[in-house]
Amino acid sequence: MSRISKDVGGYRGRRTITDILKLIAIALAVIVVLVLAGLFYLQKYLVYTDEGVRLELPPILQMFRREGKEPDASASLPDPGDISVVIDSGSGTGQPPAEPEKPSLAIQLPVEDVLNGTAAAKLEEAGADTLILEMKAPDGKLAWYSEDYTAQWAEVSAPQSNNDALKQWNEEVYTIARVCCFRDDSAPYSRNKLALRKGNYNWRDELGLRWLSPAHEESQEYIANLCGELAALGFDEIVLEQWHFPVGGKTENISRGDRYNPDAFTTELESFLNQVVEAVNGSSTGLTTVSLRFTGDMLGEGSALSGVTPQLMLQYGNRLWCDQESRSVLLEVYPSSVGSGRLVEIVPQADEDRTQFQAVIPEE
Repeated sequence: MSRISKDVGGYRGRRTITDILKLIAIALAVIVVLVLAGLFYLQKYLVYTDEGVRLELPPILQMFRREGKEPDASASLPDPGDISVVIDSGSGTGQPPAEPEKPSLAIQLPVEDVLNGTAAAKLEEAGADTLILEMKAPDGKLAWYSEDYTAQWAEVSAPQSNNDALKQWNEEVYTIARVCCFRDDSAPYSRNKLALRKGNYNWRDELGLRWLSPAHEESQEYIANLCGELAALGFDEIVLEQWHFPVGGKTENISRGDRYNPDAFTTELESFLNQVVEAVNGSSTGLTTVSLRFTGDMLGEGSALSGVTPQLMLQYGNRLWCDQESRSVLLEVYPSSVGSGRLVEIVPQADEDRTQFQAVIPEE
């Protein structure tokens, strides 16, 4: 009888060191791809502040935080810093703001205090009768829902319910909106054509933040539309911040061209401010005024970088906000240009326990 041979499919030996190394390399490659994909996705939620970089997740991702962990109280809005604002009522060549009664004291509170109904009590406790709200932050996020195309595309709006609460609040209390104009870390990321560029990349300033080009027509239109919406919500005053070309960071690296032409800076800023005033005056209320914030490095020799002139500030600024050092620079460089009655002086805050803006506003 012959032996029947069975085919067992060949010899299967143990895995070699080479096989194991291949498996490890594949696993590491998968991990690297997943990490890079995660970093790319989360980039839009990175917020740059003076204190560094922090991650602000959208509401749907915040649900996965561990229970019992208290959220950071400062995570909702960038910390405005410990400062006070004093409005000088001294006489000068400039004309005082042509407004009705001015509040005697203003403080800045988070927008959340308006939404949760605690703002009125905090104003009363502080003896204040006006409120300052940061409505557009340096990271580009808005504290209200905007219908503007760029805001929709960049996904920077707050919920629609914020608008109703703010509008109701503004009917009863004198409220000032702070708007960080062209320093914006969100819109340039979503719409590169609006950004100041460094070669093939978005240019970043000394804080690591992107900028919209103040010369780009759509950038100007975007900020003007936002100001028009704030006026329609009933804000009494809008303070424009970073409304000029950048003066900090390596400005020499900014790509020249239509978006950044030093010979046309002042003309382009004038065009922008005209649009803002028209948008604000064309709102449903027509009662909102526009003020400008400036710093000393924007003036004198810095004017070549910023595009700012005292004539521009006087023409478009109902009031001019500055710190004490910047005020001194203005009066030294342009001693007869600006009357002190229009200057809002920002000074160090006396109360170390408070983190809000404060504004002491004299009677007319």
